[in-house]
Amino acid sequence: MEKDSEIYEKVSIIKPNEVSSDESKKILDFLNSAKNANDIAKAIEFPNERDVGIKVAERIMAKREEGGEFQKLEQVSEIAFVGPRRFTNIVVALGGKIKQVEAERAQFRMLLLKNPNYFGNVVGPFEPVKIMSSNTSYEEIMCVGYNPQFERLEAVVHTKKNSGYGGDICSSGTPEYVRFYIDWDNSGTWTDLGMVSFNAYNIAAEKPLEYDVTLKIDPKEKICNIENLPKVKAILSWNQPPPANTPNFVPVWGNSMEARIQIDAWKWIIIKDLIELGKATISKEVLESINLKQEVAFQPKVLSLGELAELYEDKGVQKHRYAFAEVQKLVTKPALTEAMLAPNAKHPLIEAGFDIKDIESIIDIFQPVTDGNTSYEELACVGLNPNTDTLVGVLNVKLPNGYSGGLCTAGSHEYVAFWADYGSGWTYLGTGNVNVHDITKIPAEGLKYAVFLPVDFSAHRQPCTSGPKVVKIRAILSWQSPPPPANPDYVPVWGDRQETLIHIKPGPIVLPGSHNPYISVVGNMGIDDINSATGLATGTGVMAAFTAKDSPFGGVVTISGHIAFPPNTFGGGATPLKYKVFVRRSGEQWQPIGNSFYVKVTEQIGSTFTGPFNVKQEIDANGYYTYLEDLTGNERKFVEGFVLAKWVTGATMKGLWEIRMEAYDPVTNNTYPALNADSTSQVIKVYLDNERPKADVKITGYQRGADPTIHPGTDCGKFLVGDVIHGTYEVTDEHFNQLSLAVHPSGNAVSPNARSYPIVPTGGESGSWTLDTTGMKACGYIIRLWSEDRAIVNSGSIGWERGDSAGFCLEKA
Repeated sequence: MEKDSEIYEKVSIIKPNEVSSDESKKILDFLNSAKNANDIAKAIEFPNERDVGIKVAERIMAKREEGGEFQKLEQVSEIAFVGPRRFTNIVVALGGKIKQVEAERAQFRMLLLKNPNYFGNVVGPFEPVKIMSSNTSYEEIMCVGYNPQFERLEAVVHTKKNSGYGGDICSSGTPEYVRFYIDWDNSGTWTDLGMVSFNAYNIAAEKPLEYDVTLKIDPKEKICNIENLPKVKAILSWNQPPPANTPNFVPVWGNSMEARIQIDAWKWIIIKDLIELGKATISKEVLESINLKQEVAFQPKVLSLGELAELYEDKGVQKHRYAFAEVQKLVTKPALTEAMLAPNAKHPLIEAGFDIKDIESIIDIFQPVTDGNTSYEELACVGLNPNTDTLVGVLNVKLPNGYSGGLCTAGSHEYVAFWADYGSGWTYLGTGNVNVHDITKIPAEGLKYAVFLPVDFSAHRQPCTSGPKVVKIRAILSWQSPPPPANPDYVPVWGDRQETLIHIKPGPIVLPGSHNPYISVVGNMGIDDINSATGLATGTGVMAAFTAKDSPFGGVVTISGHIAFPPNTFGGGATPLKYKVFVRRSGEQWQPIGNSFYVKVTEQIGSTFTGPFNVKQEIDANGYYTYLEDLTGNERKFVEGFVLAKWVTGATMKGLWEIRMEAYDPVTNNTYPALNADSTSQVIKVYLDNERPKADVKITGYQRGADPTIHPGTDCGKFLVGDVIHGTYEVTDEHFNQLSLAVHPSGNAVSPNARSYPIVPTGGESGSWTLDTTGMKACGYIIRLWSEDRAIVNSGSIGWERGDSAGFCLEKA
């Protein structure tokens, strides 16, 4: 058994603000109630420091006698002769909750390197050592949802412990990977949609912390009279990427979760497709006069109260549900109640069949005291996507009816309002929503929807050396009625409330009124995943589902980030900020990026979203772009992917480059440089590589029958079925990734059929291949060599590609 001293030496330095409130209280209670220094020394004797414990204990007692009882741990850490390591040992000795991480967690990667099947969760020749799977004691997917209007899959993950994540927030932590699959027609056939991730850290705070990952997808939409309800699966795996196209993969640390979602119906349709769907017969003359490629927009109908009453007459939907808007008016405006009760009243509620004698009980239903009605919808999870500073709520829609109409109507909205408590009470952050409808074929487990809200945390970031910034979030779900921004205690009629804790990523301290920018993503890679010396990236894409490994950048490099405290331009009419993004080859002169490009912008007025739509970004006469994002007030503007620039790179730009940025306030004429998380000037290095691999494949000979002799052969030669054809291949590239050899059309396997980095060195390789043609048909074939490098191409995928081929004919023996 390990000694306490050995455990202590493995514990990272703990700062006062990293200790949970429960642990802090326990430690302070002990120190404040101790009768003398000996009592303290017995509990906190320091390993390998003889007689130090009593000295520290005496200092603690003297400080308590001088200033009274300790109110916070900072007072203890500041006592002379304590210091960071001894303070950490005090916390460990008295807190009782910090312990050594088990070997299966702490040595996880090393164990897998020795034996890829150490835990028995992969197929292969290796025998398992310790069977372990789906361990959720550290992290767990809790919810999976989808936003149909914005085509976003979301998964909310809980982290549950203070340690076991590879290091504190000043380290690189460890990745939590989530790979998404979809079964488009619920047939059991899964399609791999890609993998995203976030980094987890050792954070001593209340748990769980809730994180979110997001994946944009390209859905298979259908016309609105077809309910499109595929199943999705998300696989969470800590520190081990779930392999591609393996939907049954079982992680060691993590879990998987399935959910049914609703794909949005076509909002636009080509006239030709509309005619075919309607099977209409139209004369040749009319057809010739129509532009069949023209798109037409669907205008979903908003059902009247009378139409809703007729729709739900025999479907069990309560009158006060579908008449929600009219009843709300009665609650908020008593004069309307009097008009409704007047003789011969023609109020819509009466016409819809409401009994005026029940008006008082109806109003009581709309004044809940504790929580809302969750029989139709319920908020399940709330999390923060740390890569995009976006809050996400996942909710479950439970019933087939009661959502104001089917997919061909306007339906209704589920609103989720968010508040944050930074330590001094609730601050309103904004409200998101998702459009929902009646779904007749709703599965028994319901449909999972997601609501999201981008948030500007500029005022609340702090350097990692100041400890983690953990914030309490409150989210309120309310159907058809946005929660009032000024009321964080609002109780919805239909919906509920959830609270959680999030971790805001470290960043520079920027004072209000300053507008320092911060580049957070380059080429779809978080800047923490880009090696500051080599400019190569390793990790998963922030918004695009790809995985980089010592990868350079190529094509169009998208640069994303934020400017602190932008003025209220969209709703308040303030003058927008300006900015420039500069690039240079290392050691040369800075050059501003000046090309035009498009970004997708979504506008929010209150709780109503419009977009996303394309907006062209162009520089002004002074070479500045206009900053479009505005997250202030009740009218907001979001830029998808928070894109600042799209840097077009070319073949001649190969090598190490640097990127920096500055913001400009045209009102004050002040210029603000980009800052790192430690408030130093931010310069990001990236390595550019726009060259495709060089690939060559040749046929050099063949063997026939039992004769071991290799006879000369060439490309385009003729061989007999049963011959073993020989050849060579060569792929070279500075950043080689993988190659494959295959026969087209399909035939026997080529040996070797695939090679990849890092087994193959980064410069590529040359070698020999063979093909046994036994059993193949007499036909014409090619040997196809395909190769790919590791470059992040156009910020969205991995690999510049190049192929080569060698043809041959097989004849009957």
